Amino acid sequence: MLGGILIAAGAMLVTLGAVMLVGWTAGKSTWFDSDVFDRRGSTVNDRQFVNLYFIAIVLAPLLIGGILIIFGLRELT
Repeated sequence: MLGGILIAAGAMLVTLGAVMLVGWTAGKSTWFDSDVFDRRGSTVNDRQFVNLYFIAIVLAPLLIGGILIIFGLRELT
């Protein structure tokens, strides 16, 4: 039972991460648009937060979802 829940939660996180990755690379999000972070007078901190946003919004769900799927598969066997 726990294995199925972990696999389902991991699959949802991986799907969320994939959707966010496609949105990030397709330029659909106005939060990460180049007009926001490449404007005149923007500080280095503004540009460094783009890396943090990428890790938190794209990489973290993908990695955590993958780990949950692995733990779920381990519970099923």
